[in-house]
Amino acid sequence: MSDLQQLTVQWQAAYRAYTEAHEANRYVAADDPAAAARIAPTYRRVAWLWRQLAALESTPWWAKAAALHAAETFDHQTDVNERVAGGDRAAGGHRVHAPVEGVSGRGEDQA
Repeated sequence: MSDLQQLTVQWQAAYRAYTEAHEANRYVAADDPAAAARIAPTYRRVAWLWRQLAALESTPWWAKAAALHAAETFDHQTDVNERVAGGDRAAGGHRVHAPVEGVSGRGEDQA
C-alpha cells in the first residue's frame, strides 16, 4: 500500500471519529467541558493527517495549500475545545448557527 493510500485510510478513520464526536455533541452547549474534551482530540488527529497528506511529495501544490488550510482550521477548533475542556467557558461561547430573527435564544420570542 502506498503512503497516500495508508494516509487516506487513516484520514478516513480519523474523520469518522471526528464526525461521531461531533454528532454526540450535537445537542450540548458550546461551553460544555465534557463535550469539548470528547471532540478536541479528534480535531487534532484530523489536522495532523491533513499535514501528512500535504507533506507527500506527490501532492500537487494546490492540494497542499488546501490541506494546510484545512489543518489550520482543525487546529483552531482543537485550541478552542481544549480551552473549554480546561474550564474556559468563555472560549466556547460562540454560536455555531446564526440567531433566528425574532427569537432571543433563551426560549422566548422577542416582540
